[in-house]
Amino acid sequence: MSVTIQGLFSSSMDPGVVEHVFLDKTLNASSHWLGATYHLADIHVTEVKPSVHLQADKATSSPSPQHFQLNFTVTNLPYFQDIAQPDTTKHQRNKRSIENALNQLFRNSSIKSSFSDCQDLRALNHTGVDSQCNVSPRAQRIDRVAIYEEFLWLTQNGTQLQNFTLDRSSVLVDGYSPNRHDALTENPDLPFWAIILICLAALLVLIICLLFCFLVTMCLRKKERDYKIQKLQ
Repeated sequence: MSVTIQGLFSSSMDPGVVEHVFLDKTLNASSHWLGATYHLADIHVTEVKPSVHLQADKATSSPSPQHFQLNFTVTNLPYFQDIAQPDTTKHQRNKRSIENALNQLFRNSSIKSSFSDCQDLRALNHTGVDSQCNVSPRAQRIDRVAIYEEFLWLTQNGTQLQNFTLDRSSVLVDGYSPNRHDALTENPDLPFWAIILICLAALLVLIICLLFCFLVTMCLRKKERDYKIQKLQ
């Protein structure tokens, strides 16, 4: 059975990108499947045409979705060279498993009504996961602290994502972690007035040292002069 699908996009797309995404999302083991029923073959993108309707409505197109970065390290996924290779079966299997686990987690969270999906952006390099999660543009502004706290709550304090065990200290949402925040507040930048006082104190110490050296030099010269006068007498 030959199937032709016409896909509509809100903006221009590279045919190579469309084909790559479709192949990536349908790859199961060593072949491509659409769901669990349809085995695919001879997949290709024939052409991309601009849509007149979309061009006319371009000015009133919807805003792009919000997104947030989610980072964590998987501790029970041993690193092998083929995991980091995007074209290997092991990489694709682990990538889909993590994406599915994240999607299920956030679809049962407080942002489920506006949540779209999470995509793994990094090639599981050394078991580190760097995902971009998309949220509807009509949703409220993303609170990275709230999402961080809820992610911990849904993953047993940041340690378990379905079959994956996580390193809690590696969890970041848009770069936020209370551990990192605490580290920054333990060594805050000095205020401007403190820097001025330190500079004045250093200058005062320098002046005292120079004055001390001057007095010592004057005393030595005076003693030398008195010694010469006594010698002449």
